[in-house]
Amino acid sequence: MHFILKPLIKNGLMLFYILLSILAFTFTFRQKVYHKSVLDKTTTQISGNVDERMSNITHYIGLKDENRKLQLENSRLLKEVEMLKGEIKELDTISGSIRNLEFHQTYSFIPVEIINNSIMKTHNLMTINKGSRQGIEKGMGVISSNGVIGYVLNTTPNYSRVMSTLNGDAKITAQIRNNQYFGTLSWDGKDPRFTQLHEIPKYVEVSVGDTIETDGKSAVVPGGIMIGTVYSADINDITGELDIQVKLSEDFGRLRYGKVVLNLEKKEILEVEKLDSIINHAQP
Repeated sequence: MHFILKPLIKNGLMLFYILLSILAFTFTFRQKVYHKSVLDKTTTQISGNVDERMSNITHYIGLKDENRKLQLENSRLLKEVEMLKGEIKELDTISGSIRNLEFHQTYSFIPVEIINNSIMKTHNLMTINKGSRQGIEKGMGVISSNGVIGYVLNTTPNYSRVMSTLNGDAKITAQIRNNQYFGTLSWDGKDPRFTQLHEIPKYVEVSVGDTIETDGKSAVVPGGIMIGTVYSADINDITGELDIQVKLSEDFGRLRYGKVVLNLEKKEILEVEKLDSIINHAQP
C-alpha cells in the first residue's frame, strides 16, 4: 500500500503543478482574447468616428464649393435677367414711340452693343459691334431705350462708327411734344447732360419739363422718340428766337446698348424726293 501511495504523492505534486499551469494558460489566453476583442471594438469605434468626421468635413467642403458655384451661377443669371429687362424696356419704348403713321414708314431695329464711347470731347464718337454684314449702312439712326444717341458715320463688315448726339457736327430735327413746334437740336460742346434746341419762334409757349422728341420728318428715325425735357428757355437777342436748353433723357456716360434704325421704305422716300429736282429743272 505504501509502495503504491508513494509514487502518487510524489507525482501528485507534478500533476497539480501541470493542472495549475493549464488553468493559468487558459485564463491568460481568455484574457488576451477579451482584451483583443475590447481593443478591436475600441479601434473600430475610433476608426468609425474618424471616418465619420472626415466624411462630414469632406461633405462640408463639398457644400462650400457647391454654394460658391451656385452663387456664381446666380450672379450670371441675374446679369442675364437685367440684360433681358433692358432689352424688353427698349422694345416697349420703341414700340410705344413709333407714332409716325402719317408718313407710312416701316422700321426694323438691329440691336447693338456700344464698345467704345466718349462724352468729353467736342466731337464725340461711338463704336458699335455691328457693321455692313448685319445690314447697317452709313446715315442710319441709332437710338436707345431713353432716346436718340446718334447716326452711323461709317461701317466695316462687323463694326460701325457712330456720330454721337454729343458731337458739334450732329444736327437732329426735334419738336416740342405739347405744341408740335420743331427746330434743330445741336450740342454746344460744354455739358454732356444738356443739348440745345434752336429755331423755335419766341412767341411759342414753352414750359420747363416739356418733352422734346424726334419730329418724324426724317427718314432716319421715327417720330416720337424721346430726346429730353426743357430745362430752360431764353430769347436770343441776336436771332430773336428761343434758345432752349434740353436736359437729355439718356445718360451718355453709361451707355452700353442701343438699336440701329432701319427704315424699310427709306429708298422709296428718297427716290420720290429726288423727283422734286427733276420737276424744278423741267419747269420753264
